[in-house]
Amino acid sequence: MKKPSHPGRTPSNVVRTRILETAANLFYLHGIANVGINEVIKKAGVARMSLYHHFSSKDDLILAVLDHISEQRIEAIGNALSGSHTPKSRLLALFLILQDIVNEESFRGCAFINAAIERAKPADPIHARVAKHKQMIQETFLEMAKEAGADSPELLARQLMILWDGSMTQSYIHQDPEIVSFAVDAARKLINHSLREKTEHS
Repeated sequence: MKKPSHPGRTPSNVVRTRILETAANLFYLHGIANVGINEVIKKAGVARMSLYHHFSSKDDLILAVLDHISEQRIEAIGNALSGSHTPKSRLLALFLILQDIVNEESFRGCAFINAAIERAKPADPIHARVAKHKQMIQETFLEMAKEAGADSPELLARQLMILWDGSMTQSYIHQDPEIVSFAVDAARKLINHSLREKTEHS
């Protein structure tokens, strides 16, 4: 039986998303340690009970925020890959995501790297969640490298991951989004070299 509706009541999933997006924005702009639960509650316009209904603690909220951002990143990757028709172009297409990120007005570097720095101990669940997300990105590079027939796909994937994280960090430090274009050029050279090596060895 369908449950009766409650006029004026915001659906639970909408409240949860509002909290997540508010917390994600606050954590990103001000740092995890500098944002308290009370500020998230106030900015999200929700009751304390509502927040704790969805998240048992601040750490639980942080982990959910990282998962939320990771899901958005996965969706962006899927969109970038769907517009490319060759394995080589798909590898480079991943860097188009970076161009969008670094050109955002609120850009403050990589949200995952920022979180890992604040929670520096590898055993910290938040640090571990960051590592999981970064491994997912690298595995995407690896899959694309294998599809392209790279000579050493594991090595190429790690090199591209370094360019990915490094260009994002440098873009923020120097407030220069053009740095990503340098990473794209370097990535193209690495990919071409890897594919050429494969051809020469076959």
